[in-house]
Amino acid sequence: MTTATAKTARRAVAAHRWAGFPARLCAAVALASVGAHLWMGWEHRAMPWESALMVLMAAACLPCAVSVWRRGHDRGVRLLFGMSLLMVAVHAVLLLAPGSLAGHGGMAMGSMATGPTASMGAGGPMSGSVPQSASMLGIIALELAVAMAAAWIMRRSRGCPAHTSGQG
Repeated sequence: MTTATAKTARRAVAAHRWAGFPARLCAAVALASVGAHLWMGWEHRAMPWESALMVLMAAACLPCAVSVWRRGHDRGVRLLFGMSLLMVAVHAVLLLAPGSLAGHGGMAMGSMATGPTASMGAGGPMSGSVPQSASMLGIIALELAVAMAAAWIMRRSRGCPAHTSGQG
């Protein structure tokens, strides 16, 4: 078998692997992230622009997650990888930036205080819920999991023998 034929065969095997376990795992974690963003959109329903932003983020992720689940498309995996890293960066800035939207009496998305005032006051739609900093860390963890799964898929799709037996 020639080198060109071997490379073509490896690429065909790698393309077949897209529909396997890693692709389904990546899609499942991305779908969990979509669900979390929809839940946050519901929790922020008193603030329409924040709610719409959460629904938009979920809507941007959903087509790629479904595509990866069904067919394991290369483009969908790459988009999930990029979007998840972008979301990690955005959520980290919202969580860690000094004074990032905090100090507005709990009326802004970035308010990271805990307790009833952070949830728009007692009896508000988010009262008694998980503190926003914990929710933000949960979303960051979900997005990192999506990025890791997508990176795993992209690595497997290269067809490069990372470790072969018999070599030292």
